[in-house]
Amino acid sequence: MSDPKCRPLALTIAPAAPKAPLSAPQRTFNRLSQQIANTERDLQDWERAMADTQQRVITDLLPAQQQYLALRIQLLQQLDGSSQAIKLGNVARETLSQVIVQLAAELIMEYPDDTTLREIHQRHGGAEVMDIESLEDFFDFRSGDAAEEVEETATGPESFTDFMERLIKDRLAAQMETLRRERREARGAAAEPVDEAPERPRTGAQKARDTQQAAQAENIRQALRTIYRQLVSMVHPDRETDPERREQKTALMQRANQAYAGKDLLQLLALQQDLGQIDPEALSTLAVDHLKTYNQALKEHLARLKARVQDIQQRAAAGMGGPFFAPRSAKGFIRDFEDTLREMRRATAGIQQEMVALQEPTTLKAWLQMQRREIRRQQQMDRDTEMLWGVDEDY
Repeated sequence: MSDPKCRPLALTIAPAAPKAPLSAPQRTFNRLSQQIANTERDLQDWERAMADTQQRVITDLLPAQQQYLALRIQLLQQLDGSSQAIKLGNVARETLSQVIVQLAAELIMEYPDDTTLREIHQRHGGAEVMDIESLEDFFDFRSGDAAEEVEETATGPESFTDFMERLIKDRLAAQMETLRRERREARGAAAEPVDEAPERPRTGAQKARDTQQAAQAENIRQALRTIYRQLVSMVHPDRETDPERREQKTALMQRANQAYAGKDLLQLLALQQDLGQIDPEALSTLAVDHLKTYNQALKEHLARLKARVQDIQQRAAAGMGGPFFAPRSAKGFIRDFEDTLREMRRATAGIQQEMVALQEPTTLKAWLQMQRREIRRQQQMDRDTEMLWGVDEDY
């Protein structure tokens, strides 16, 4: 997590005179400085949102999910009991069994070792539900010993949802590795013909570009190092005898170390200004070459910050089940989490009300009629989908 003491800041170069225009490198410095400040704020917002949400997952969301699953099991048991205790017509009884089988199958995926769920499922004509080990064999997922145990988590056996997520991720990773290997082999075949011709020498333009990039990197390193050494000579706490001053310098030294390690030019310059090593007008007098080096350092730092923001956005999207390519703002992520938690609690309350209502035979029969219509609608959608796939295959 980023250090809250390293506040997002935007150093700006002011014109030398009130109406004097800024040069192009000076305008670039100001623009990059503002973009870095904005990106650092985004990063801090995301880090706070992730930390807060992770805590609320433990305190709020997981208990809500566990309560919801427990109530679904109770509903299943109640429906199973009603199938034996309440007199129903053939159609209603068939519909009730279909509802029980579907609900039991979903719960077995979450609790594969629960024998009671499997007994209810089989009693109402449900086909065998594959457990995770069977699914791994079905998908030919295992590459090692077939007797290898199913992966365990900190809370017990891996759930079906976790298994499918792991299977998909590993399958994608394997496909990407195969693609990368094929590309390497293709490049190798192209680079190593039968006559073993030597590698094509780099052109003069390529060499010049490499030399320029190396020189640019060295200039940035030297610029950061120079500023850092100037700061260290002023804030190093080892020679400070006053305890209060030593503590202050220790904090400043830590800030300088963090900025230097992160190649954060703006923080180093801000420290210099705070300590009076440079005045606010010093940046406006920098030579063009020196300022261009600073600008390149800012570009690289901005790219690193954006990569960190993208990484945390993708982790947040994965945690909420969203697509990696459509990250939202930190506030939007928190809203999504609140919506998920609210929906979970609403569904829990709905099951509780439903269980009370379905104890009445008349209500149960009316409910089964609605379930029957829903089953028919779903069956029709499935048939339409099969027909659509059949048409596509003809082409």
